[in-house]
Amino acid sequence: MKISHKVGFAAAAVLLVTTGLLSLLQVHQVRDSLRSQAESNIKETSNALARQIENWLNAKLRLIDMVSQHIDGDFGAAQIQRAFDRPLLKNEFLLVFGGLDSDGARITNNPDWNPPGWDARTRPWFRLAKNAEHAVLAEPYRDVASGEVLISAVGKLSDKGRFMGAFGGDLSLKTISDAVNTLNFNGAGYAFLMTRSGNIIAHPDAKLVGKPYSQLFGGQSPALESALRPADDGDRSLLVSFVPLAGIEGVDWYIGVVLKDDAVMREADALSLRAVIGTVAGVLVSLLILVTLVSRLLKPLSRLYDSLQDINRGEGDLTQRLPVEGKDEIALLSREFNRLLQTLQSLIGDIVERSYQVRETSELTSQHASHAASRLHRQMIELDRLANAMGAMTVTAEDVAQHAQSAADAAISANVETAKGVGVVSRSTKAIKQLAADMDETRHSIILLAKQSQGIESILSVITSIADQTNLLALNASIEAARAGDAGRGFAVVADEVRALASLTQESTHEIRAMIEQLQNGVKLAETRMQENSDAASRTAAEASSAKDILGRTRQAMTRINDMNLHIADVARRQSTATCEINLNTKLIRDISHEVAEGAELQAGHCASVAEQLCQQDERLRHFKV
Repeated sequence: MKISHKVGFAAAAVLLVTTGLLSLLQVHQVRDSLRSQAESNIKETSNALARQIENWLNAKLRLIDMVSQHIDGDFGAAQIQRAFDRPLLKNEFLLVFGGLDSDGARITNNPDWNPPGWDARTRPWFRLAKNAEHAVLAEPYRDVASGEVLISAVGKLSDKGRFMGAFGGDLSLKTISDAVNTLNFNGAGYAFLMTRSGNIIAHPDAKLVGKPYSQLFGGQSPALESALRPADDGDRSLLVSFVPLAGIEGVDWYIGVVLKDDAVMREADALSLRAVIGTVAGVLVSLLILVTLVSRLLKPLSRLYDSLQDINRGEGDLTQRLPVEGKDEIALLSREFNRLLQTLQSLIGDIVERSYQVRETSELTSQHASHAASRLHRQMIELDRLANAMGAMTVTAEDVAQHAQSAADAAISANVETAKGVGVVSRSTKAIKQLAADMDETRHSIILLAKQSQGIESILSVITSIADQTNLLALNASIEAARAGDAGRGFAVVADEVRALASLTQESTHEIRAMIEQLQNGVKLAETRMQENSDAASRTAAEASSAKDILGRTRQAMTRINDMNLHIADVARRQSTATCEINLNTKLIRDISHEVAEGAELQAGHCASVAEQLCQQDERLRHFKV
């Protein structure tokens, strides 16, 4: 959207808002004025009608008071009837009626009026008149016979101030209704009469008489105020006002005025329409004028746009200049734009020259970078070979160190085992020597045992001789027991037992002798074997001593071998560590060389890209004519 259009629309919007607000204010003031005028007219008309109704009703009440006073001065049945029959009462009232407090019988000026069972004392108006000081109006009611709404003006029947009964006269509200119905406010509404309790007394629609006034407003009951208040009947908006009848004693009635809101505010609505039409027309005309005027004012901007478009669409001619006319902001803009073109002309010319130099330098740098990248690539290949060789050397050094360490560990283990062997041989030598000594002692013990076994044999000889003698004695005892007969039978049994024991002793002695002989043979054999073992133990002890000496010399040789292996392992370990460090440094150099090579290749690519971009920039800058 062009600036002229934006300015025009913005101004039109401001004008529309301003004019609209003024029109709304004017319409609001007109509506208030019309409402005030309607309230004034309603107040004047309603007050005039109220005074008319008040005067008419008060005249009827004064007439009732006058009759009541006349009867009070000369109370009697005949006087009451003469007063009721006066032509004035017949002309002013539809029916004059009454009744005494003594019997409630009807008193009337119409002989034809004779309702059955009628008793004045039971009527509401009777109590109303009795309690009132002067004549009052009773509540309106609809006559059953005629269907007409009537109202009664009632007063007292008294005798020198003492209450004797009550009477009244019926009035037709048609006169009041006709007067109320004449008010139509030039077709804008109507008036009706109602009681304070809300019952309609007079209305243009006779069907609504006696109904609550809320039926006029869709079930709502507007406040009984004299000011106009909005209301609605369910179909349209209304304005209502209620004027009280304050000049009638004992009556609380209101004149209700209902106006159609659209009829009252017709002039305001017409004014609103005219204001809307005028506002829209004014805004459109103003918009057209503003757009035309702003277009003329901004015409230099159009020329500025055309010049810029020519520069952009053409060959980039920076030698063109915008025309400078006048001293307004647009002329200042054109002047500064010409200065900008001049600055750009010199700047772009300088850039063209410098871009050519930079392009040549970039191409030369790209060639050097490519050469350096190729040399670094070859260096990387050599570093890879060196790294592989150092890796193999590192593995070999680690293997030598591991084997040297293993040999040292094995020499240490052999030295330890040799030391253990020397200790075992030393202990074996001692044990063998001890064994030889013990065997020698055992040999002597066996010899002693052989000698003692010979002593046992002599003891067995003695036991054998004792057993022979015992056996002989037992035999003699048996002979003697046999000679004794029955008396020696028990002794014979004992002798037999003794002889049996002696026989067993001899047998055991023979067995013991045989065993002792075997023992002596074994002892002699053991003595021989023990002598042989003692000689063998002595020889073994001598050999063990020789083995101990040999193991000692072996241990000393193993100690020297262990020291040499430890020295070799330490040297191999230091060599492996140095080789690992060299390998790590070689790998680090290879990685750095790789990064440098990549950087060189990337730099060569960047240089080529810069050269290409400079070529493109040179091509684009050549479009500008400097």
